[in-house]
Amino acid sequence: MCFGTIRKPSERQRWEPLRRALAVAFLAAFFAAPVFAVAPTAPTADPDSVLRITFLDVGQADAVLIQAPGGRTALVDAGRGDIVSLLRRFGVTEIDLLVATHPHADHIGGMAGVIETFPVRFYMDNGQPHTTQTYRRLLAALDARPEITYLEASPRTLTLGEVEVEVLPLLPRGSTEHNDRSVALVVRYGSFTAFLSGDSEVRQLSYLVGQGVVPEATLLKAPHHGSDNGFTWDFLAAAKPRVVVISAGRNNQYGHPRPAALNAFHASGAAVFRTDQHGHVSVEGRESGDYEVAYGGQVALQGGAARAEAGPPSARRVSALTAGAGGALSPGASGAVGIRIRVHADAPGNDHQNPNGEYAVLESLSSEDRAVGGWALCDLANHCFRFPAGAVLKAGEQLVVHTGAGRADGARYYMGRRQAVWNNSGDTATLYDDTGAVVVVFNY
Repeated sequence: MCFGTIRKPSERQRWEPLRRALAVAFLAAFFAAPVFAVAPTAPTADPDSVLRITFLDVGQADAVLIQAPGGRTALVDAGRGDIVSLLRRFGVTEIDLLVATHPHADHIGGMAGVIETFPVRFYMDNGQPHTTQTYRRLLAALDARPEITYLEASPRTLTLGEVEVEVLPLLPRGSTEHNDRSVALVVRYGSFTAFLSGDSEVRQLSYLVGQGVVPEATLLKAPHHGSDNGFTWDFLAAAKPRVVVISAGRNNQYGHPRPAALNAFHASGAAVFRTDQHGHVSVEGRESGDYEVAYGGQVALQGGAARAEAGPPSARRVSALTAGAGGALSPGASGAVGIRIRVHADAPGNDHQNPNGEYAVLESLSSEDRAVGGWALCDLANHCFRFPAGAVLKAGEQLVVHTGAGRADGARYYMGRRQAVWNNSGDTATLYDDTGAVVVVFNY
């Protein structure tokens, strides 16, 4: 077991004398063990017990609750505001490990309240300070709780009972901004593996792939809320996630999750769930590798080493995406869903003065009618049209979506835009079902 140096940022000088004594006692107690255990006397977990990882619906922010067999608890990030009552609803009474992935307000805004309310044994961050009032409040809360042991996020393995938490290496201090020094964790329970990525962007994801530390993951927390810069094809090829959960706020100003990220996650073969659409999303993993995804009190997906079974119809994922050369998505895919998309982007005359002269066509290749109420058609810039309740794509027929304004008649629909949206030089049309899953992607 190796802890590295337990380094205290200078802002925490009031912690120094007591923490030095705590560190000496701590190292003496644990150096003989193979890994650092936050609960050395944890009771043996029931063979049928599960690891539960819940992505809390905290708006445009992150808060991930980890509840291990035997009752050990970790919290990774704490949203932007007060989440104390929410944690109590999920049965939290104390926290063994509290992790701030990086010091942005949407990750640490609620952390001071957590520290002030619950017993916390260990606190971890990347050791990189920030100048904000939110960060200073967090430091003040830590200073007021000297019994909390501070750990800097250096490569090491921690344990929560039978669950291992691997801390991955960070980019060198001062080499990049806060997002790309997010604390990245791999959580393992037997054959079930979860990858928690904070706000990692392209540089950090590429670094982790280059270090050879990205495992195949049953569960991936989408990096950076599903941003355009929150994935790389090499990273997804290494992780091969079966389930991706995106933490994002409803109608957030950033347009998260972005279509490019959604397309990439689906192209990787993952089932995608979103807190902005599904609320709190819980993933239960077993030592065997079997897992369940639930939201709204219902099981939405069950899977394991050799199976993935759909739950209620509202949660079924239907995707016609395939990966082509260089990770590009195949254009005009229709696949088993039996829907083809075409886009007429170049309107007669000036496109912006004639928005109804450009339009997209959904064509049925199926012998069955398909209800498309609640489905959304979006361009690459996230200009979207959502089909109204009751909309149906009839067998062998088509629906036309004009860009401008007009009155829908069941065959023709209108986005209500005053200007053109489809780029004449090339764009991507993505059709999402009512759960946010990608149905068809058309590149031109």
